[in-house]
Amino acid sequence: MPAISQSLGPVAVTGCSGFTGGHMVRELALHGYQVRACIRDANSWRGQDAVSYLSSLRNVEIIDGCDLFIEGSYDDAFAGCSAVFHVAAVLGNSADGKSQPLGSGDVPTDIYDGGLKGTQNVIDSINRTTSVRRLVYTSSMAAVAGRRATTVTPGYEWTEDDWASDGVDEQRWQHPANSYARSKVETEQLITQAGVDSGGRWDAVTMCPAMICGPVLFKAQVGQWIEQIGRMANNEGPNWPSPYDMYYNIIDVRDLVKAHRLAAEIEIDHSTTKGGPRYLMHGSGGRSTLLFSEEVRGIIHEYFPSFQLARPQPVPSREDDPDSDGKPAVPTAVNDCKKAKEILGATIRPVDDTIRAVVETSIELGVIEPKLAA
Repeated sequence: MPAISQSLGPVAVTGCSGFTGGHMVRELALHGYQVRACIRDANSWRGQDAVSYLSSLRNVEIIDGCDLFIEGSYDDAFAGCSAVFHVAAVLGNSADGKSQPLGSGDVPTDIYDGGLKGTQNVIDSINRTTSVRRLVYTSSMAAVAGRRATTVTPGYEWTEDDWASDGVDEQRWQHPANSYARSKVETEQLITQAGVDSGGRWDAVTMCPAMICGPVLFKAQVGQWIEQIGRMANNEGPNWPSPYDMYYNIIDVRDLVKAHRLAAEIEIDHSTTKGGPRYLMHGSGGRSTLLFSEEVRGIIHEYFPSFQLARPQPVPSREDDPDSDGKPAVPTAVNDCKKAKEILGATIRPVDDTIRAVVETSIELGVIEPKLAA
């Protein structure tokens, strides 16, 4: 199948001002690839911060004006490339009418359209060039588990055969609350079929990560789960997606982008593997889940014992559980990435290293200024 190598020409990465996208560029550049880093607006504060860092890497060319909402905006970036790493996405904390100026401003709509319609624009640009051999798409565990996580039997292990839409009532599945999961499910299916429709000219692989954490390369990357870990180290409670305690299922961004690269380089027909051309990337460094208020906080305290550390708010008592101790329900499913480790040779570092890297780089970049305990 159409694997890639450094000798086949440049590769393109979308969403390079984001956390995973920036790390993806770094991973590829360090391994000798000529990388075209696609950015929507290099003049925005986020774009300027990203360009400042990415330009310091060898073999990186910044391609400005690549917008998921604009048809054809990736044509020049993809021309002559051997592979596309499609990392860009519209997330719940960026669909605010400002971060996506061409979006509608309605969060569920922009999340869904940014995923599905935006990826169709990416596919169309790939089809307008004859050089691309493989598309590696960053999906999400939301496409695998979604809201089904509360319904599976204890000990159930998520695999690549699972889809968040399985067994879900259609009306419930179409609810705006499922926009992100629905977008990821349908986008995975879209790119897989598009690869088939290319007649073997290119194929598609999807990676399904959980909560992506790890070292911060530049300030514009701060958001989502890395922001919450930094806030705890800064004696501030979580502010996204809620102030309440929850379980974390962490994948280190360095392990994730390495797996992306390996998926592009391996000589294999991904579609013939169990679960098809998708790979789960999760498992909290060998541990299935971590309680934010205790285990994540405990790891931070172990490395930074002099810091004042915040705690998330306890979960409100539920009507069916009036004696709740304020902790979230314990997840019953098991998380691992066996397929990625067995087939791709993916490696997973200890989650302690991941959390430590979040805090250390947040301090180094001045994102947080931890307070010492009295």
